Formats: sequence, structure tokens, C-alpha cells
Amino acid sequence: MNETLQSLESRLAPLGDVGRPLAHHDLKLLSALDHEGLGGFWQVWREFPAERRLEVVQALDALSEDNIDLDFHPVLRACLSDPDDLVRAAAVAGLWEDESERTMERFLAMLDDDAGPVRAAATIALARFAYRAEIGTLSVSTGQRLLTELLRVTVDPEQPLEVRRRAVEALGYFANSREAQAEIGRAYAHAELAMRESAILAMGRSMRPTWFPYIERELQSPAPSLRYEAARAVGELAEDGRPLLTALLPLVDDDLEISLASIWALGQVGGPNAKRILERLARSQEPSRRQAAHDALAELNLEDVDPYF
Repeated sequence: MNETLQSLESRLAPLGDVGRPLAHHDLKLLSALDHEGLGGFWQVWREFPAERRLEVVQALDALSEDNIDLDFHPVLRACLSDPDDLVRAAAVAGLWEDESERTMERFLAMLDDDAGPVRAAATIALARFAYRAEIGTLSVSTGQRLLTELLRVTVDPEQPLEVRRRAVEALGYFANSREAQAEIGRAYAHAELAMRESAILAMGRSMRPTWFPYIERELQSPAPSLRYEAARAVGELAEDGRPLLTALLPLVDDDLEISLASIWALGQVGGPNAKRILERLARSQEPSRRQAAHDALAELNLEDVDPYF
């Protein structure tokens, strides 16, 4: 073993001490590791207790959100092979910015992982690739294979409900697939509330006018979770959701979680009416609603900027 690799391993070893708080300067050692560095990392990593490995992966995710100069993608991709299912699932979640097809292939393989939570995490992550397929930044063949795999998971009775519902949500982006849209309809008729929630979100993602009456109906649902998902669905529709504003507006005064989803949706839908409501909410006495309104207004103002200036 060369001296550089030995030095790296000795510096990484303290990360495994469960009695020692994680320090940013130690975690930063895991940024942008090359092939050799990953080999040294893995030698040390496999000796860490599982609970410490999970803590480190979750810390890397949080740290990368605060510092865009840090690149933990190589380490997180390595952790997709961790023996602990919670660590694998956390690694999938930590790769939320990774849009490489190589990573997509790993997620597709994880649809057959032994652990249901890992399959669910991979399915959630695949939704962003489904979006890319719909807007044409994935090849047609890759998008078709992704669609096929998501359909397979959706109809597999052996899959946990959590995995199947997340697959339905991802299928929402395949607006031009009759099979995908049919599965959304079946999910909406499902006996389980959680599956109906996912169907509503998928309807918004599909942006098909056929689904608008269903979204509007659930904005007034007695079930809070369906009102929440319907509000999110309106946001997914962007400016196409403006005909649903009248039904959405009462939800800004609903329970806090529903209210925040509705405020976010107003920022996505835009238009004079949405802006006027957001300006009122930006003066709210409730800090969370006030901040959400400010964030939504900032997004609207960005959209108003002429891209040529």
C-alpha cells in the first residue's frame, strides 16, 4: 500500500468512532475521491458499525446541500453496495442531484434489491429520470426501458405498496403512454388511501386535462392527505393549473402542511391572481407561511426576468 493511501485510511479511521461527533473537516475527506481513494475508503468503511455508516451517509447528504463545492457522489455510489439496507437507501437519497445514466442503471438494478425500503428509495429516485425521458433528454430506447421497468414494478403484487405507489408517481411523467396513464387510473380506484394519494400526484405530473376534474375534486376532499397531494398536483401543472386556482385558494388557510403545499403551488402556477395572494401571505403572522410565500414570490420574480438581460 502506498503512503498516500495509508495516510488517507488513517485519516478516515476516526470517522468510525461512534463516541466521537462527526466533524465537517473529517467528512470533507470523502469529497471527490478517485478510484484509488475509493479503494482505501472501502477498506476502512467496512469496519465501521452499521449505525455509524448510516450517520455518515446522512451527514454527507446534508453537507453537500450547504456546500456545492463538495462532491460526495463517488462515495455515495460506492455505498449503494453497502451490506446494510438502511445505508443503501440513504445513499440513493443522497444522490438526488446525480442525473448520470450510469447512476440510473444502478437504481434500475436496485428495483430487485432484497429490501423493500431500498426498492422504494430507488423508485423515488427514478422519477427524475422519467421526467428527463418525457422532455427528451434521455434517448428513446432508455426512456422505453425505464417505462417498462416502472410498469413491471407497479403491477407486481409481490412488491410492497410503498414501492408500487412510488412507481405510479414516476409513471405520471409518461404522459403519452397509454399503459402508464391506465395504471394511474387504476391506482386512483385503489382501496388503499396511500395509492390514491400517489395517483393524484401522478395526474399532476402527466399534465393531461383528462385528470383535471379529479384533481379539482380532491382539492375539496375530506381526507387531508388527498388535499395535500391535490395541491402538489396543481403545482406540477404549472401555468396549466390556473383553471384550478379557485379550488386551490381555500387551502392556503388549511392545516400548515397543506397550506405550505398550496403556497408552493401558487408559485408554480403563477399569474396575477396567484401573485396577489402570495403578496398577502408574505405579510402573514405565521412564520412558515410567510417564508413559503416569500420563496414562491422569488420564483415568480425570476420567471419575470427577461433572459436576454
